[in-house]
Amino acid sequence: MARLSDAASEPNRVWARGFGVTVRPLVRADLEDPGIQRALRDGIERNFEGDLPPGQPAAECYAILARQVLVGTLTLRRDVPCAGAVVFDCVAIVPAHRGHAYGARALMAAERRLRAAAYFARVPRTNGRGLYFMLRCGYAPAAPPAEPDGGATWFRRGSRLAAPAAAGRRRATPRGASG
Repeated sequence: MARLSDAASEPNRVWARGFGVTVRPLVRADLEDPGIQRALRDGIERNFEGDLPPGQPAAECYAILARQVLVGTLTLRRDVPCAGAVVFDCVAIVPAHRGHAYGARALMAAERRLRAAAYFARVPRTNGRGLYFMLRCGYAPAAPPAEPDGGATWFRRGSRLAAPAAAGRRRATPRGASG
């Protein structure tokens, strides 16, 4: 189950800060906000009205604040899909606060805090805006890992992990160049 905090002191504890946003542990009271509920449902599919699925095992949930106002949530898992990597399972911004790059800023602040070997993101295939968002943030589509993807598209950004062996040799000289 996803980790949420019940502690009254958590809303004041900063986990990451930068790029005009603050990221702190998410508390249960944050989830009662109607804007957060809408943002999480839109993360599944635009205007989705069903029940929210349970959180991923070992997920860490954070609140995104701009000017001390709750504007969204960020959920991540460490060492998924491999040791040293981080996967972002959810970046959800309240509809009234969209269009200010708060999601992208929160991703950058989290990446700076985490310093992982590689960053991955999972986006439900029914969330077209989420797919485009990850591309705009510099993530590239990636092959899904061995774990079930649940109908999600995987993205990857940066890597200090060992790259798989290339399918063929690289050309020593570019095409058209004499050498």
